[in-house]
Amino acid sequence: MITRLRKRKRWMALAGIAGMACWYWRRSRSSYRHRFTHLTDALVSPYNLGFCLYNWGFRVLGGRKHEAFRRHVIELAGLRGNENVLDAGCGTGLTALRIAEQYPGCKVYGLDLSPKMIAVAGDDAAGCGLDIDLRVGSTTDLPYADAAFDAVLTNIMFHHLDLAEKRQAVAEIARVLKPGGRYVSAEFGPRARNALERHLAKGDYTLYPAHLVEVGLVVQHEELSPFVWGLHVYYRVAVNPIGEPG
Repeated sequence: MITRLRKRKRWMALAGIAGMACWYWRRSRSSYRHRFTHLTDALVSPYNLGFCLYNWGFRVLGGRKHEAFRRHVIELAGLRGNENVLDAGCGTGLTALRIAEQYPGCKVYGLDLSPKMIAVAGDDAAGCGLDIDLRVGSTTDLPYADAAFDAVLTNIMFHHLDLAEKRQAVAEIARVLKPGGRYVSAEFGPRARNALERHLAKGDYTLYPAHLVEVGLVVQHEELSPFVWGLHVYYRVAVNPIGEPG
């Protein structure tokens, strides 16, 4: 009985979030990426119910699987503790905060297109006493110098971009990676499962190895693993080989 009630609550919460998303989707006339930004800015702030639902959806509905997901992304980065690390498309900063807490010697940066998500991440970082460089910006035009980072991470972000934006974002990630730097991606896969997902993702649901190869990155690791809510995630590690010894 208790299990049935929990499942019902989960589905009710998901249905409510989906309904709000559809409403904001229909109201906006701008491109999908900016429609998503308008939606998150409307739903997410440090002081409203939408923010609670957003993080609750990840932390509670996702449960241990979601925690394991973020832990695995950081493990794949192979951090030593003294690197410059960028979490591109950081959202409310769940991964960036975890890195800053786990590796205090790292300089952690977070970037997201949503100003309110960055505000939430900033409040959380300040509350935890963590020094994280958080900025509003797009992964298709990263506001950082060439070869600025030892590691770049993205997670559950590329399905918001169309094919041209995916290629532009990967090119930007390759540009800001140092020689020998590592890029870790964790993105939905393998492909859109139905017409709705294809529409939301502009036909290209995930990040593909070809996108990485096109910009000169070398894929060193790839795995497909279960995520939450019946979804799967591709984990990939790619390296900028320019200037690598031997």
